[in-house]
Amino acid sequence: MRKAIFDSDTASDDTVAMFLASRWFHLLGVTVVAGNVDFLQEVRNAVFTVEELGLNTDVYPGSRRPILGKWRTVPEVHGANGMGSLNVVEKGRASEEHAVDAIVRLSKEYPKDVEVLAVSPLTNIALAYLRDPELVDRVNKVWIMGGALWRGNTTPSAEFNFWVDPEAASIVLSAGFDVTVVPWEAAEMCAVVDDELWTEIGGLNTKTSKFFLEVNDALRKFSKAQGNPGSVHPDTLTVMVAAHPEIVKESKRVFISVETCSEARGAMMVDSYGLTGRKANAELVLGCDPLTFRRLLLGELSR
Repeated sequence: MRKAIFDSDTASDDTVAMFLASRWFHLLGVTVVAGNVDFLQEVRNAVFTVEELGLNTDVYPGSRRPILGKWRTVPEVHGANGMGSLNVVEKGRASEEHAVDAIVRLSKEYPKDVEVLAVSPLTNIALAYLRDPELVDRVNKVWIMGGALWRGNTTPSAEFNFWVDPEAASIVLSAGFDVTVVPWEAAEMCAVVDDELWTEIGGLNTKTSKFFLEVNDALRKFSKAQGNPGSVHPDTLTVMVAAHPEIVKESKRVFISVETCSEARGAMMVDSYGLTGRKANAELVLGCDPLTFRRLLLGELSR
């Protein structure tokens, strides 16, 4: 089974993605980074999810802030605690090892056999690389949920993960990792749990389906208020792209950079036509199959 580190700013959709990652990968650890909600709450959320769903892995707290600049959390998206209507209780303890140390250590224990599922701001990954540049040679693949092509969800040009820490995103994209990027628009197009699918999930009546509905109810309300037909799940889609490549219907090798200044801070710059002459540094997912998304999600939540 493929081995993965799951890097997360743990809130609603992250938890579902974490659950799926544990089904499709040997999950070596969950690393937590500043992003969606209060950092210590994110750590509690990660530990709770691991214990509640029996994921059998360790949680490693990481960076409590981005490398530079100001940012904000988004409890309005995921609920006050980031977990919708779920009451998060203390169920275990996080590791005392820092996430950056854990990433470097695990990459040495499993050289060329570790993938990183990065569904969060990229601070932990960037700092691990800066700590040990040879990380690039040991990590097999980095899957990134981040960036927007034209529909920024935090500013008109920036998606949240890249906006929180654009410096980290720039570092990771320029480091030389084998990268696939799943942008915000891909999720809006094919990773939406609409009313029909929401009802179908409710009818499964399993522990994981009930968990899904509770943890995502705030996200569902927020997404609908934005004009989507249901909750949008970019983190879940990213894990699906990593584990089930058949879900991808269109992708392209491109050079990607990230804007770090001014009102465009966090914007993803895609050189679609090779205008810069720079070598492509990422596979950019442009389209996925919503029917495959529904099938995979229902299949795992029904168990």
